[in-house]
Parts: sequence; structure tokens; C-alpha cells
Amino acid sequence: MQKISYEALVSRLDREKRARLEAETLLEKKSLEVYQANQSLAASTAQIDRERTLLSAVFDARPAALILTSSNHDCVRLNPSACGLLGIEVNTVPDTSLLNLLTGSAETRRWIEARTGPNPEFDYSTIDGAISNTSGEEIPVRISCSPIGHDDMCLWILIDIRRHLAIEAEKSALEQSLNQAQKMEALGTLASGVAHEINTPIQYVGDNVRFFQEVHAEFSGLLKTYDALRDAAEKHGILEELAAEVARHREECDIDFLLEDTPTALEQSLHGLRQVATIVSAIREFSHPGETETTPVDINSVIETTLSVSRNSWKTITEIEKELQPDLPTVMGHAGDLHQVILNLISNAADAINEDKSNDEGLIRISTREVADDIEILVSDNGSGISDDVKSRIFDPFFTTKDPGKGTGQGLAIVYKIVHVKHGGRITVESTPESGTTFKIRLNKNAEPASLN
Repeated sequence: MQKISYEALVSRLDREKRARLEAETLLEKKSLEVYQANQSLAASTAQIDRERTLLSAVFDARPAALILTSSNHDCVRLNPSACGLLGIEVNTVPDTSLLNLLTGSAETRRWIEARTGPNPEFDYSTIDGAISNTSGEEIPVRISCSPIGHDDMCLWILIDIRRHLAIEAEKSALEQSLNQAQKMEALGTLASGVAHEINTPIQYVGDNVRFFQEVHAEFSGLLKTYDALRDAAEKHGILEELAAEVARHREECDIDFLLEDTPTALEQSLHGLRQVATIVSAIREFSHPGETETTPVDINSVIETTLSVSRNSWKTITEIEKELQPDLPTVMGHAGDLHQVILNLISNAADAINEDKSNDEGLIRISTREVADDIEILVSDNGSGISDDVKSRIFDPFFTTKDPGKGTGQGLAIVYKIVHVKHGGRITVESTPESGTTFKIRLNKNAEPASLN
């Protein structure tokens, strides 16, 4: 056995002691690190629990229906609003894919499929569709969805829009009623003028009818004389005296005048009757309630009808020049609403001319033409014009430059909505003070306007 020197033993013991001390120090350090890590982990776990509780509370408290789906779109979790929408108990999950519950138009289906395929598209867009509840009722909803970055799961947000649709329907009905009421108000304002327009042709029709009554009486006397002449000629041969009587009667009746003027009287009567028929037809067409379905609309006919109905409101203020393209294609739309557009623009132009006291020769020009896929309508006047600060607001509801009681500020707002919203068209205005105003309308002849249902 090898003998170890005392010095070597002491050195060895020192090394082992230092190694043990270093190991104890390292162990103490690591123990502290483990303790700190445990404390940090406990804090993180507590924070995660708080965040989970908070997120769960937010998830459950949202008024919108929230549905969490798996990678194959099975329902994983629903908030109480979603359970209520589906008609199921809170904290239960329907045993089916969400896609089996969602319904809607072809556009809705395409939107959903684009977000559920192998390479889903996600954005901030929404689309309207419907979801079936346990009673089989289809509830209209506004749908949006987004991935949550975990196991291909997706969060679907469904907002019940039944109340929204009911309000929109009520709003549409009220607007339609307002439009109809404004038509009736316009007709009421024009009633006396229309009565005058009808009364004038009716008067000379009546005069001509009375004239024919008098002529009939005179011709009856003449015919009786002729009958007497004929009878006497057959029986007594006293032709000389009766012939003189016939000649006198003929002179009194002025047969030549009657033969010359009768065709003129008849033509005047027919013309008057045609005028009455045109005016009455225009009133009937203009005052007819707005259609709910679109139909082919002859814009030139709309303009002619509106001018006939409104003539008495502008005939003492302005002349109207028309340049309407013959054989103008029809546009799909709502004729009653387009009558309202033309009437409002004519009334607006007449008012602008009437306000311009320096203008003794008012003129409104109305033209139509086909421009590519559009039908263009121009309504121009040589009135007072519109300043730039007013021009930017003329289509705002309830904005008016007229004195109180003389304007509601709804006329051009209604024109804008009918053209832009209901018919998908465009309306622009060009005007400078003292230089008149031009409204330009473009309607696409191939477009399908919005339904009024």
C-alpha cells in the first residue's frame, strides 16, 4: 500500500473541502433560482387564471352571439347570447357543425365557404345570412369570423338583426309614405292650376257643343221646309212660293258659313278633349303610388308627364325648352320616384328663376341622351345660381336657403336618395352665382335598382 505524505493528505482534504463548499454554494444558488422560478410560475399561473377568467367573463357577457368552432367547424363553446339565439340551455353545445346551422343566399354561402376551405380567407368583412334555431326558425344574423391562432379554431360572431331589419322596413315605409305625401302636397298646390288648365279646353268644347245645338235647331227648320216643299210639289204643284221660302231659309241659316266653320269647330272640340285626356292621364300617372317592383321606365315619358302636371306652377315664370333624344332606351326603375325627381328639379329651377328679380326671361332646359351604358338627364336654369358654400350642402336633409315656411329642405335630399340609393345612379350639380344651375343625372340602363320591399 502506497503511503501518502502528510502534506499531500492535507492538500487533498483542502481540495475536497473547497469542492464541497463550491457544490453547496452552487446548490444554494440553484435552490434559490428554483424557488424564484416557482414563484414566477405561480404568479404567471395566477395571471393566466385571471386572464382566463376575464376572457371568459368577456366572452359570456358579449351581447353578440359568439361561437367557437374546431378545425372541422364543430361547435366547441357558445356564450349565453349564442345559446339564447339557438334556443338551447346555457353552457350546452349543439352536436353539429356550425355550417349546418347557417343559411342564406348564394352570396352568403360563397362568403362562408371562402372562410372554411383549406386556405381560408379572413378579413374584417361581414355578411348577412340566417341561423336555424331548435324550433326550425331561421333568424336573420350579421356574420363575421376570425381565426384565434390555436388548433385552426375559429371565432364566429353572429348579431341578431331582426330588430334592425324591422326598423329598416319601417323607415322604408315611412320614406315611401313621405314621398307619396309630397306628391299629394305637390298635386294639392297644383290643383287650382290643373283645374284652370282643364277648364279652358272644356269651355270652348262647351261653346262648340252649344253652337251645334243652335245649328241643329236651324237645320231642323230648314229640313221641315224642304219636307213641306217636297210634299207640296207632289200634291199641288206650287213650287214657286215654296222655293222662295227655301231660299230665304237657306240665307238665314248661312249654309256656306256652317259648311266652312263646322270642321274647325269639330277640330277644336277634339283638340280640347285630347288636352283634357292628356292632363287627366298625367295626373293619374303622377299620383299613382310608388311601385315595389322595378319596371322598364321611359324617361322621356316621365318628363312629358311631369311637365303636363306642373305646367301651371312654372308657365308664368319661365319658358321650358326640351331636347329629348328620340327612341331613348328605357331604364329599369321606379317610375313614380323618377316623376318625383323631375318635379323636384323643375320646381327648384322655377324657384331659382323667380328669386332672380333681374331675370325677365326665365328659361329651363331639359335634355336626355344615351351616353355609353347610361341615360343622361340634364335640367338647367338661368336663375340665381348657387354659391360654393351652399353647393356642398344642397343634398343634405332639411337644408334650405328659403325663408321659413317656404321650404322643408327635403326636395333635393329625396332626389339624391332616389337617384343614388334606389337606382344606383349619380347626380351632380354645376352652378355659379348669377349664372344659373345645371343638374346632371346618370342612370345605368342595364342596372337593377334596389327593391322597395
